[in-house]
Amino acid sequence: MRAVRVKEEGGLVLAEVPVPDPGPGQVLVEVAGAGLCHSDCLLRNAPEVNGGGPFTLGHEVAGWVEAIGPGVSGVREGDAVLVHCLWGCGQCPACRRGSERFCPNTSNRVGPGLGHDGGYADYVLVPNARHVLPLGDLDPIDAGPLADAALTPYHPMRTRRDSLGPGSVAVVIGVGGLGHMAVQLLRALTPATVVAVELDQDRRAFALELGADLALDPANEATARIKELGWAGATFTLDLVASDATLAMAAAASAPGGEIVVVGAALGSLPVSLLTTPFECRVSTTLAGEANETEELIALAQAGRIRVHTEHISLDEVPDHLNRLDSGHGPRGRYVATRQRTSTRKETS
Repeated sequence: MRAVRVKEEGGLVLAEVPVPDPGPGQVLVEVAGAGLCHSDCLLRNAPEVNGGGPFTLGHEVAGWVEAIGPGVSGVREGDAVLVHCLWGCGQCPACRRGSERFCPNTSNRVGPGLGHDGGYADYVLVPNARHVLPLGDLDPIDAGPLADAALTPYHPMRTRRDSLGPGSVAVVIGVGGLGHMAVQLLRALTPATVVAVELDQDRRAFALELGADLALDPANEATARIKELGWAGATFTLDLVASDATLAMAAAASAPGGEIVVVGAALGSLPVSLLTTPFECRVSTTLAGEANETEELIALAQAGRIRVHTEHISLDEVPDHLNRLDSGHGPRGRYVATRQRTSTRKETS
């Protein structure tokens, strides 16, 4: 089968590799679509972040169950499924309390395309059936980004609901793959005033289409306009860029007692002191989410409350489009590498 792989020394290659056979407890998924994420741009040059190459990239994966190994229950061949993006051991105290994201036994190989072989391929092998989540009538071609582009902003919203009540102001900095989902989730789930901050004019217009109340150019007094809202500024900010400049803006626009969640991969920093952050403003990072939260996102998508907006490409085009993504020329929503279904198995009824 074809696969876009990170080489041991870094860089990408489109290679032919064997189709894996599922062993006990494992599930083989025929890939329908896999979303392109900016973190893939980092991993192609620094595979050691997730344990070292070579491995196949792609952590936003959906498709159809092709084969199941011995001992698997609750999953049928032909089912449309979403692959959860983080895989813990399932046995340690962190996993047993529902925090597989923080499993200490993964050795940095934490999921598909994140040390393990991922979804920029014809098939992906999932080591445990609990990591494949049924999609029902959702089309798996466009569902993959629910596993990260939607999950990453959803987790901090879900766990910080006290910041998102009536009268609150929620700011999304960067309306790309994650940002277009964050705006929809805030609109669907909270009464907050939703403010998108984005350099690109077309993306600002897109944010308004998705439900943002305001879409501001950071170069046009965005901080001052946010400070005039709600309780003297933003009560909740998702910085999906996280450069020095955006983090500084997030702090300047925050209300006292607000919260800034650092998500973006620009690797900026924010000095925290009595003079640089509002009083009792919290600054935190976040990491994807858990499988139960992914199931909640699937339900929201099934109900039509959120939608992944996609631009389809082929596997051959993945390296070039990662370059486009890395240079800031991403789509309205998410690039998704898709492929024609090749399995001769019939879907189960």
